[in-house]
Amino acid sequence: MVRIKSYISNFMIVLIMVIFTFAFLSSNNAQETLSSISGRVLNAEGQPVPNVKIGIKPVRFGERRSLKQRTPFQSWFRLFTNTNGNFSFNSIDPVTSHLTLFPEHGSDYELHSIGIGDLTFYSIAFRRSMPTWFGKITFAVEPGEHLENVIVNVKEPRMRIRGRVFFDDGTPLVNEYIHLTLVSETIYRNADGRRTGGSTHTLGGSSETDNEGYFVAYSQGKAATYTVSITYKEFTFESESIELKVGERYDDLVFVLKNMKNTKRSDTVWMVNPANGHAYKKIHCMSLEDANVKAKHENAYLVSINDEAEQNWVESVFKEKRFFWIGLNVSKEKLPWKWNNGEPLTYTYWRKIQKPENITADEGTTGVALDFSTKKWITISPNSPFLPAIKH
Repeated sequence: MVRIKSYISNFMIVLIMVIFTFAFLSSNNAQETLSSISGRVLNAEGQPVPNVKIGIKPVRFGERRSLKQRTPFQSWFRLFTNTNGNFSFNSIDPVTSHLTLFPEHGSDYELHSIGIGDLTFYSIAFRRSMPTWFGKITFAVEPGEHLENVIVNVKEPRMRIRGRVFFDDGTPLVNEYIHLTLVSETIYRNADGRRTGGSTHTLGGSSETDNEGYFVAYSQGKAATYTVSITYKEFTFESESIELKVGERYDDLVFVLKNMKNTKRSDTVWMVNPANGHAYKKIHCMSLEDANVKAKHENAYLVSINDEAEQNWVESVFKEKRFFWIGLNVSKEKLPWKWNNGEPLTYTYWRKIQKPENITADEGTTGVALDFSTKKWITISPNSPFLPAIKH
């Protein structure tokens, strides 16, 4: 993020409303001990399922007990099962996570249950018409623990329509709330094929696209003509009619958000903080070096945050769940800390386990970014798993 200043910002399973706790994270130091999970994906007949894309999605409890992703999509561990349905995740962070199939909203399979030893936990994460976070299987592995022989049972999805939403420049609409409406029309005919009646049923409500822009709507299992419409901001888009027979799925629906006035205006304009008169702007970058070059091109510099009031203002204006580079680098030993613009470091807001004293001197050039969700400051070394996700 640019400012004239510029800133680039134990084991447990949750089932319905019951939390089964197997082990607890014991300390901040323990959180740095990596764990692993390995096992096999099987279908309803107990046969291995090859080439299923699964991943580890770190989550945290948010407002109203909902589960929000803890880190950006690019940093999640993802893989395909092998020909025997086997998978193995190594070096995972011991934090609350979901075991997820991809696309999250519209995989070729639904996650039915997870078996660990003699225990089996079931997912009920689907309403009548659309997925929900509620009832998804959530786990946290004790630091240093290695879970083996985990059995993941999947099943074929119910009748559904899967869609994907794009802006007209080809960018998917990710992690955004939409109002989703599914209208089904059933026509009754006699033996001669003449229409004798019909019925129309409407399901709808708030939904959220996933990290790849997908959404899914589930039918009531009846043969019918279906129409899907989505509303994003004040714009509504409607699909053509889709004929589905009993048991069929339609997975190729695409919405393109055309003729929308610039919904990304914060990417292109300066935002002025009335308390200090400084202007701030979000810019896209490929690396920390690229961020500094682009800031200089704007006759600006990566943001320096000098007090709590400024930190709070930055959080309130640039509140989207993204990492942002800021104008601070881990200082060399015995040298005073200072911002890129030469100002001394007089205020800090470090994430506890990311304080600079926890960074070793041999990690090379280490920048500092605002955390994805909390906007606390974190150090980003050249081998940080978050480095590929920092694009602003």
